[in-house]
Amino acid sequence: MSTDAITSSAPRVITLWELYGCGMEQVAARVAEDLGLPVHGQAFSSEQIEESAARREKQGLLSRFLDSLPPVATLTTGAGDAAVTKAQAVEETARQVTAEVSGFAEEGGVILGRNGAFLLHDRPNSLHVKLVGRLEDRVANAARLSGITAERAARRQPIEDAYRRELSREVFHVDPAGDDYYDLVIDATRFTPDQVAAIIVAAARSRAV
Repeated sequence: MSTDAITSSAPRVITLWELYGCGMEQVAARVAEDLGLPVHGQAFSSEQIEESAARREKQGLLSRFLDSLPPVATLTTGAGDAAVTKAQAVEETARQVTAEVSGFAEEGGVILGRNGAFLLHDRPNSLHVKLVGRLEDRVANAARLSGITAERAARRQPIEDAYRRELSREVFHVDPAGDDYYDLVIDATRFTPDQVAAIIVAAARSRAV
């Protein structure tokens, strides 16, 4: 079977990963609408990560916060059984995320976060995109999109960026901020969400040819 035949038969998948404040959800909605695809959202929202950080604020140091963050399985189920070792929790998290992403890929769609670019990097008919931008612009953008103050967005930024990177490193031993698994890296703060979406849609259609 030819590569073109394999590509054309596989449901289209686009994975997105962002640095905080790049407007990934807004971009994803536009891409999904243009291509007629479902959106598979992130595992955790900014609000959930912020709440988790607040519970650990008394520990003071960001490094302590990162060390104490529970893996996906714990955050999702609320499990806190001391008998479950960290290694077991990490293994279960990897299994769970891999299964979820594989299921999303079988359906096709726009997958946000979830280490999609890493897990699906060899999959036909897939496009992997990273959204970046200058720190000041990302913070301002996050405040506007989330309806929060710039001060609150500035507090969220280092915590959220660090959390999402550390979780990927812990579970899959990959840094999602690197470029190895992406087809496109876009400075989303230099364009409107519609323009970013148009770039992605054009690339996705070209990739499928």
